[in-house]
Amino acid sequence: MGATDPLPFWSRILSIPEKIRDQKGLFLAVSLAVTLAGPSVRASEGADDPATQLADRYAPVLMPRTQSERCGPGEAYLPIDVSVLWDRPDVVLRTEAASITGPSESEVAAAGPGAHLDLPGNALRPGCDYERFEDSLGAATTVYARVVPDGDGGLALQYWMFYVYNDWNDRHEGDWEMIQLLFDAPDAAAALEVGPELVAYAQHEGAELSYWDEGPIQVVDGTHPLVFPGRGSHASYFSSDDWFGKSAQSGFGCDDTSAPNSEVRPQVVLLADGALPAWTAFAGRWGEPQPSFNNGPTGPATKGRWTEPREWVDDEGRWGAVPLPAGGSKVTDFFCTATAAGSKVMFRALDEPWLVAAIGSLMVLAIGGLALRTRWRPVVMPPSDEPRRGGQILLTAASVVRREPVRFGQLGLLLPLAGVLATALQAALFTITGVGALEGVLGRDSVFGGLFATAIGLVLVGPAIAISAVAAMEAVRHPESGRADARGLVSVARRHTRAIGTMLVSFVVVFVGFATAVLVPVGLWWQARSAVAVPAALDSPTPFGRSAALTRGHRVRALGITWVAVAVGIVTPLLVGLAVLLLTDRSFTFVNLVSGAVGLFTVPFAGVIAQLQYDDLCARASVVPT
Repeated sequence: MGATDPLPFWSRILSIPEKIRDQKGLFLAVSLAVTLAGPSVRASEGADDPATQLADRYAPVLMPRTQSERCGPGEAYLPIDVSVLWDRPDVVLRTEAASITGPSESEVAAAGPGAHLDLPGNALRPGCDYERFEDSLGAATTVYARVVPDGDGGLALQYWMFYVYNDWNDRHEGDWEMIQLLFDAPDAAAALEVGPELVAYAQHEGAELSYWDEGPIQVVDGTHPLVFPGRGSHASYFSSDDWFGKSAQSGFGCDDTSAPNSEVRPQVVLLADGALPAWTAFAGRWGEPQPSFNNGPTGPATKGRWTEPREWVDDEGRWGAVPLPAGGSKVTDFFCTATAAGSKVMFRALDEPWLVAAIGSLMVLAIGGLALRTRWRPVVMPPSDEPRRGGQILLTAASVVRREPVRFGQLGLLLPLAGVLATALQAALFTITGVGALEGVLGRDSVFGGLFATAIGLVLVGPAIAISAVAAMEAVRHPESGRADARGLVSVARRHTRAIGTMLVSFVVVFVGFATAVLVPVGLWWQARSAVAVPAALDSPTPFGRSAALTRGHRVRALGITWVAVAVGIVTPLLVGLAVLLLTDRSFTFVNLVSGAVGLFTVPFAGVIAQLQYDDLCARASVVPT
């Protein structure tokens, strides 16, 4: 989409769901108040100065994710006027020589490159501290405009934004972001006549580019570009969506600029080269020091783009960002979840290294102890009434699948087909109907939002997994009978509805049980108790009762083997897909096909593990399955 006006402001506000409009949260109220006030310029020059006019004419309009209440879902921070940080008792300037509480602007400006500002809070475990701190500042939403030669005969108009806190896959106090417009004009007066040619939005360590007259940029009121800040990261995007990144330039993780969004028009402060405020000379960091990406950032004047804006575009600019598939996909959803979860573990490790090291050591010792304690040989092929140890079950399952790879691969053929249909269903629901707006209101990080988004995929993928796994169980029971083609799978679906239904019920119960930390113990207990309910359903009209009886006295072991089956059947395809996603530049469709191809074997393999565990428990109970 080119540089066209979207819906008028009041139409966009009225299109926000009523549930959001009716909230009285501080963030939304302040955002709308600033929006109605319109853009303004605060500078030493008069309003007739060409640089002031240029900064005013192209002032960006921010479109952060709506936060209806403080410390709730949505974007928690807006760019502020940094002058509110000076002379405050809760802000400390730490230099190599001393710590200054409530520093003045001049004291900050004089501090050397080894100094840093220390804001109130723990950058690695922020809680709601930085949001409350921003509230206490009472700062106007502000962008800093700067007009500078681009080094190639043209002109750059930059808008710099300072956020109190960055809360994404990296966490740090202070966050400087910017966008830049390039003009084929020697000065501001000439730029007012010709308009911009190119726009660059900073995203992490890179930038996304768009031509002003065509491309992804959106413009309101003829000249004001819309800026969609990534939730928490504040990387600037041209539109509302979910974004994929796997590098320093695009960020490692998933940025979220999805709806609902609030329109915010900040005041503009012109940074004129002849009258720069003192704080621009600060060579230190605008936040507490932390390892690696969690370090507080340095200020605008320390960046190469401050003096070489064209070179920054040439070196770091790229055409286009990568949106995630509508409704998500198994591999990309796993990537987004894994990067976010891994970042949280890293934050905890940096904040409390002894605790994370202790937990990690205990996990390694536990896994190693179990691996050494079990017996792996000999492999006991079915049918057999001989009990098997945990290691024997796993190796025997591998031998069963390896003996007939074509047959078991055919049993998994439903999975890629179901994956394609599920992706199409999700895309239709998210783009054609109003479901996308509902998902945005619920929030992907909320319990209900997660349940909702997952349920869409499970409608098709869940039954496919169940049919393939049950077909594999039947193949273990009756290796010489049954077909491994499409007709055979249809036959399994017709004859074993109880077993398939049992697996689907297990999916739902386990997912709900692990939806919140409070229910995790219940979910683990139920999973251990029902570890062999699905193969039991092939024998018994009361599969959950039979499983409970067979696992009594063996539930820790049964739970462990079940988790191995889950890891093999479901997690392994995701990990392979994730590796392809990170190591290649192939499309999301190709990545999902690779993941689905791996699932052809791993899901039936998991079904074999479940059946062998059931056989083992029956043998231990001296009950031979029919």
